[in-house]
Amino acid sequence: MALLRVVIVGLLVVSAGCVGFGVGASDTGSVATAGQAPPGVDGGIVNATALVRAHERSLDGVGVDLATTWTHRSSVPGESNRTVRTRTLTDGNGTLWRRAVTAGDGDERRVERWIVGGRGFRHVVGGRTGRTDGMGPTARYRTARLERWLATGRYHVAAIESGTPERYVLTTTTYATPGGDPREADTVRYEAQAVVTGEGRVTAFSATLVTIERNKWGRQTRIRSYSYRLARTGGVRVSRPGWVPDIRADVEVADG
Repeated sequence: MALLRVVIVGLLVVSAGCVGFGVGASDTGSVATAGQAPPGVDGGIVNATALVRAHERSLDGVGVDLATTWTHRSSVPGESNRTVRTRTLTDGNGTLWRRAVTAGDGDERRVERWIVGGRGFRHVVGGRTGRTDGMGPTARYRTARLERWLATGRYHVAAIESGTPERYVLTTTTYATPGGDPREADTVRYEAQAVVTGEGRVTAFSATLVTIERNKWGRQTRIRSYSYRLARTGGVRVSRPGWVPDIRADVEVADG
């Protein structure tokens, strides 16, 4: 158990470090008073949906460079280990989205999308390219998974950092969802942290969930981690990738 605790703590530290929080108990630069709390926040996250919608609105019309990472590790036979990384670049010219899925054996599959307005193209690296629909704000800013994690846990405001903009640091070590999952686990260890501006923009989020089940097969461990980071906002320029076909040529061929 001592070794397990060391492994878990190490994972949590790495998870928090990869998104560059730079926030500790004694170096937050917190202030005693603050302005109006972000939407969905009242001493903690009371409405993850309201917070995420405010986050999406704050990014509307802004150039964005966004990175996410989701990792699943399991000792359970038959469950696959994998890491999913996405990178989104969007501005007024279009949205370029990349995803890389790495399996436990090192095999990697990469997919890209290029969206302008209500339509675009999807390209499997090393494979085919085809048309695809446009993206709404939830897909463009990768917020579906973010919302689920923000709704998981009883958060509290750990610090309010002064500056422009003012930033709220929300943390939790208590795992809680409406369904009570994971119900089968004997032990649950959870740690998450979000950094949110007063208007509701989530600039960074990181979480790690460790579940341990003891059954007739022995001790089985699952580790899930997730990070969401706005690397840049404003000053982002997106170029049409070279794999996008010439749309005019497509039209000429279709017209015969």
